Amino acid sequence: MNDRRVASSYRVLMVTAIILAVFVFGACNGDAPATANAQWPVWDLRDGDYRGHFDDREHNVSVQLTIENEEIVGVSLRWAYYRGVDYRRADEDPYAGIYDQHVESLEYLIGARGVEEIVERTVHMEGTPSGPALEAIATQDVDGFSAATIRSGKIGSAVRDAFNRGRYRE
Repeated sequence: MNDRRVASSYRVLMVTAIILAVFVFGACNGDAPATANAQWPVWDLRDGDYRGHFDDREHNVSVQLTIENEEIVGVSLRWAYYRGVDYRRADEDPYAGIYDQHVESLEYLIGARGVEEIVERTVHMEGTPSGPALEAIATQDVDGFSAATIRSGKIGSAVRDAFNRGRYRE
């Protein structure tokens, strides 16, 4: 088995063990499990900046979001790489077009208010963007391999990471 599969199997095993331990120990305290009335995700959307990242060794995306009154009012693509190519510094297509697609996908989140709407918009970005998420990507004629439909899912993952990490700065 290669190292990547071993590492992936180990992560799955560890996550499963943690979930099982939380469930078992939570049920043993005599009270109802703490998750009985919980909603996911539980994000504290205080005013400030949030930073998140996605990395699968080939794709690296880092985002920053600014929250005011539980609304996303600003976004920036801090960096975006694919196999060592920095899309932010590209000045020729297809890479410059791919960068534009990343930015347009991220800008679709501006105006999302509250956890529910932010989650809804990131869901539209996952897999193959649909509805307003797809319409937000104006740069669709780059070429066949640019596939904003694939890369916007990485942005959605980085956004969730930002809010899961909590506020970066006030």
